[in-house]
Amino acid sequence: MTTATRKTTRFMLLADPQLGIAAFLLRKHAGRTTPSHHGEMVAPAGSQENGWPYEEERLSRVIEVANELKPDFIVVLGDMVMHWDDALQIASVKEAARRLSPAIPLHWVPGNHDVGVDFFSATDESLAAYRASFGPDRYAFTAGPCRFVAFNSALFDRPDSARHEYEAQLEWLEQELARPLPEGVHHTVVFAHHPPFLRDIGEEYGVYNLPQPQRRLLVDLLTRNGVEYYFAGHTHANVLTRHEALRVTATSAIGVSRSGHASGYRLVEADSQSISHSFHPLH
Repeated sequence: MTTATRKTTRFMLLADPQLGIAAFLLRKHAGRTTPSHHGEMVAPAGSQENGWPYEEERLSRVIEVANELKPDFIVVLGDMVMHWDDALQIASVKEAARRLSPAIPLHWVPGNHDVGVDFFSATDESLAAYRASFGPDRYAFTAGPCRFVAFNSALFDRPDSARHEYEAQLEWLEQELARPLPEGVHHTVVFAHHPPFLRDIGEEYGVYNLPQPQRRLLVDLLTRNGVEYYFAGHTHANVLTRHEALRVTATSAIGVSRSGHASGYRLVEADSQSISHSFHPLH
């Protein structure tokens, strides 16, 4: 079968627009905008202590790019805002999103800043607020040759903060991934905010991965059910790694990236035989 006759899909991944992070970093580093070491995250030069003009401009610019590229859909891989309960940050994100062509479906995935009352821990209150603003925090859909499953990785990071929600999501994931693939669907792809690991499954737990017990459980569940790709954000840098047949890719931020790492978006193309992707810096 030639590429032209294959059932295909092409989509765009955005991560961490995180409106409000530049002002937060400016205050955290007492106005410093020059990184002291590779990988440090500092506010861009010219940032303000109030508002989020830098992040808003970046998000608006990538939406313009999306309108030109016309992907089949877009997934935002979490951390839309800095503070889960800041109504102005949420309103600004949604206002920017309204400039996206209505012909391009937009899917939100929750990040720790979108549901974490302390930047990490989800609660009944924060999850209800997220769902009211952005919709479900777990869902599945098909497009082209792929089944896509999105879930709330903050619940894997801090399961005890909302244990009943964690257990309900785990049961849902087990059932969803166990479903037979529909006719014409050849790949299972998952979307989440946190990557399970950055280099290998045995690494220590840190800011940018998941704790060992939940990491092992999740990766086992995914590999057992034939998941091929795990697309994430959270790292504010590009990360490509794998465990057995599971390929893990974290995409750098649209907003503020870590020093030495470009800010941008990822394009993914899938046909019945393969999935390929490429990162594109946003200048």
